[in-house]
Amino acid sequence: MTDELPQISATSNPRRLNSRHFLLHGYRFAVIVAVALLVRWHVAADNPIQQGPVEVSLSQVQSLLPEAASVTTAADRNGVYIEDSDGKRVGWAITTLPGARNVIGFSGPTNTLVVVDRHNAICGIEILSSKDTPEHVAAVRESESFVHQFAGKTPDDLASEVKLDAVSGATLTSLAIIESVTKSLGSDPPNYRFPKEITLMEVAEILPDAKKLEARKSPRGWWDVIDAAGKTIGTAWRTSPAADNHVGYQGPTDVLVVMDVDGKLKAVALRSSYDNEPYVRYVREDWSFPEYLAGYDLSQLAELDIEQAQIEGVSGATMTSQAATQAVGIAAAEVQRTMEIADVAKPTTSPIIFSWRDGATLVVIGLALVIAFSNLRGKKWVQYGFGAIVIGYLGFFAGDILSMALLVGWAGHPIAWGKCIGLVAVGFAAFAVPLFSKKQVYCNHLCPHGAAQMMILRLTKKWHWTIPKKLRPVLSAIPALLLAVVIFIAFSIIDGNLAALEPFDAYVPSIAGWASLSIAIGGLIFSAFVPMGFCRFGCPTGAVISHVRWNASSDRWSIRDSAATLLLGLAVICFWW
Repeated sequence: MTDELPQISATSNPRRLNSRHFLLHGYRFAVIVAVALLVRWHVAADNPIQQGPVEVSLSQVQSLLPEAASVTTAADRNGVYIEDSDGKRVGWAITTLPGARNVIGFSGPTNTLVVVDRHNAICGIEILSSKDTPEHVAAVRESESFVHQFAGKTPDDLASEVKLDAVSGATLTSLAIIESVTKSLGSDPPNYRFPKEITLMEVAEILPDAKKLEARKSPRGWWDVIDAAGKTIGTAWRTSPAADNHVGYQGPTDVLVVMDVDGKLKAVALRSSYDNEPYVRYVREDWSFPEYLAGYDLSQLAELDIEQAQIEGVSGATMTSQAATQAVGIAAAEVQRTMEIADVAKPTTSPIIFSWRDGATLVVIGLALVIAFSNLRGKKWVQYGFGAIVIGYLGFFAGDILSMALLVGWAGHPIAWGKCIGLVAVGFAAFAVPLFSKKQVYCNHLCPHGAAQMMILRLTKKWHWTIPKKLRPVLSAIPALLLAVVIFIAFSIIDGNLAALEPFDAYVPSIAGWASLSIAIGGLIFSAFVPMGFCRFGCPTGAVISHVRWNASSDRWSIRDSAATLLLGLAVICFWW
């Protein structure tokens, strides 16, 4: 196709040349974006684990809470309640998906089971499934210290300054699990003292036209009362658990509060109580008690003062009735405080974690840019010195290495940049710099495997041999064939581990598999005879980055453009498969 294009010199028609240059260069970038979007849409449409609640079995719960005898779906929260053999609620369990589906590790979300006991302390966690890289997930599963550190922690502990340690070599995966567990436990703990939820029957005793109750998202525990015509005629809520620590004669009482459509209290009713039974019965039988506070709005209830309101209580059960009335005020004040906080609260976002490692990575990127855009890149001492930094720091220590496993994960899920600022910066530099210049900053200066080959290049000059012309097209086709395999795996046409196609996990020994180690060693040996052999003939990640590189021939259609277009077509076919 190149022969069909008329030869245009920069001096004869620069406008036409620039136009073709920009259009074709933009097309190359658009191909990569299009494949990434197809992967994203595929993951969103073909990932059932993210679409609805995940069932929790009794056997899974019993492995973490042995006294569990049954599990029942929780009506007021995600997850299940756990009951013992006597039918008593002893805990609750929740999975981090789908609630935390946007919390991404290295290349995907992880679904973790979390079991909490009756004291709202975590009994333990268990990884159920994961879309993250298998080696990273395996490293987390095998780390007993990581799993055990959750035991005994409460949701408040996780949301405070309590520090949990990540797994070395699987930092992003383990940090994502910590964040997803914290996010999933962000709601209030279950009500163990008064577990019985408000029923339509008891509300209908106060509002006879009530035909349905609809739970409100906020405030939690509030219900809209609906009549037969589907119209809201009031609200219902209860004092537990906000006032569970307020004791009457010898225990707390749960009080039902029903308000009309104007937000005025209609009536109250005692539900359950730990107070003495005779006193509780006296209050329930008193005809005037339900309407003691009729006409009060939420703010008036929140500021309720029994003495100023001259509420004497029920004769013979003064402490119990006054405690129940005060419970209404306590619960109202708590709801009002929560609503005020919600009015000024900012939308919750994933925490941004900027560590010294991210800062060090940014420094290394900065040095690489300086080297790439100056005459330092030709200095032997720079290649060796900076190459050692890249291999030692970005490779073996930080593990900030781009790979197809990472890029496909980023394409399929939101990028968790807040947990890996340094790694995201590496990715940005890898694509942005060649897109707008002729510099291949990542492959030439930031890739540990590329740096290792560069060092070998100078040490093995005597061994270099020239590849036969007939063999070059075959070797040059290998990256495209590997990218085809990547597409098949990304769209679930075949099962496979993307990390096993490249050598980069070898720089993180704690998670490295035999495939990555073999490719790494074999690639270096090959590069001892063929300069930068792996980069040129075996790296699919490098092929993708190189595809957007700006160069003098960017205005000409090449074999790479044909291959990229065919790969886009393959991605479209796999998406609609």
